[in-house]
Amino acid sequence: MRSKLTGILLLLFGPDAAAQATWVVDRTPILDVPGVSTTGTLIFGYAAGGMRLADGGLLIADRAENSIRVLDATGKLVRSVGRTGDGPGEFQSMLWAGQCGSDSLLVWDLRRRQATMIGSSGTPSRQFSVPAGDTAQVPFQFSCSPHGTIAYRSAPRPMRGAMPNPQNPNIVSVTAAVYRIGPGGTITQRLGDIPAGEVVAMVSPSGGRGAAPRPLGRTASIAALDDAVVISSADSAFVIVQQAGGQTSHHQLPITLRAPTRTEFDEAVRATASMGPASMRQAMAQQLAAIPLPDRLPAISALFVDSEGLVWIQTTPPGAKALDFLVMRGDGRVVARAQVPLGITLFEIGRDYLMGSYTDAADEMHVAMYRLRRQ
Repeated sequence: MRSKLTGILLLLFGPDAAAQATWVVDRTPILDVPGVSTTGTLIFGYAAGGMRLADGGLLIADRAENSIRVLDATGKLVRSVGRTGDGPGEFQSMLWAGQCGSDSLLVWDLRRRQATMIGSSGTPSRQFSVPAGDTAQVPFQFSCSPHGTIAYRSAPRPMRGAMPNPQNPNIVSVTAAVYRIGPGGTITQRLGDIPAGEVVAMVSPSGGRGAAPRPLGRTASIAALDDAVVISSADSAFVIVQQAGGQTSHHQLPITLRAPTRTEFDEAVRATASMGPASMRQAMAQQLAAIPLPDRLPAISALFVDSEGLVWIQTTPPGAKALDFLVMRGDGRVVARAQVPLGITLFEIGRDYLMGSYTDAADEMHVAMYRLRRQ
C-alpha cells in the first residue's frame, strides 16, 4: 500500500522496522509563492533564506534587492523593508538568512560584516558586528538553535602544507574555524579549526579572482543546539558534538559511501552556479563543469536544526531531485531516516511543516511550504 502512495515524505524511526513510526509530508505545498505574482508584482528576486511567523506569515530575505519581504499567510506581499546601503536597516549583501528564535530572522551581511536580527514586522530589532571587538575569523555559515543560540563557521582558508590536488591544481583543500557567539556578536566559545573540504579557484569575466565550493566535493557544516554545536566531518560519515562546557563526543553514522554519477555532478554544478551573481553564473558553470568528478560523494552535505532541537543530516548532494536525511538527537542517537521526494533548498523545519525554495522549469524561484505530519 505504501509503495502506491505518492507525494509523501516518510520518516522511519529506529533501526527496527517493526517499531518504526511514520511521519508524512504532503507533496502538494500548502503555500507556494513565486518570485513574481500573476499580476506581475515582484514578490522577491532571490530568496537567500526565510521563515514562517507565528501568525502564518513569512519573512523572506531577498538577496537580489537587499530587502526583507513580509508576506501574509496567503503569500501576498505586505511590505518590503530595507534596501542597499550602509545605514541602519540597510544591507550591502545577504549571504545567509535563517530563523533565530521565536519570530526572528537572522541575516548575515558579509560585505558589512554585520548581522541583523529581523522582527516579525520585517524591521531590524538590532544590528551587530560579528565578531564584535575580536580578532576571530569572519563568518561564512551561521546556525541558530530553536531558542536563539548562535554558532558560525568562518570563511574557508587554504589548508597549510596541503599538497596540490592531483586531479586539478584549481582544487584547493581548505580549513575553517568554528565559534559560538552571544546576542551582541561577542565570541563566547572557540571550538577550534576544522577541515572544511574543498573549493575551486575561479576567475570572473572581469578578471577578478575568487573561489566556489567544489561540486560534490568534500565539505563541512555546523548546527547549533541550545547547549551544543554539531560539526560534520569533511571526510567521513561521522559528526562531532561539542557541548558548551567543552565536552566532545564523536558519532559514526550509518551512511553508505558511493561514487557520484555524471547527472549528479551536472546538477551540483547548476546548484552551485545559481548561488553566484547573475552576471557570473555562466562563467561559474563553465569553470565548475571543467573540474573532474570526485572519487566519491561526500558523506554529509548539510546540517539543519528543526523546531524540536533535532539535527537533520543531509546525505544527498546539492541539486538532488530528492533529499535523504538522518535525524539525530543531541546525544548522537539517530532517531529517524527521512526521504524527501522534492528537490528543495531547506530554509526551516517546523513542528508540522517544511519550508524552502525551488526553481521551476521557467527558471523562476519559488518559496514553498509543505505539511509535515508527525504521527
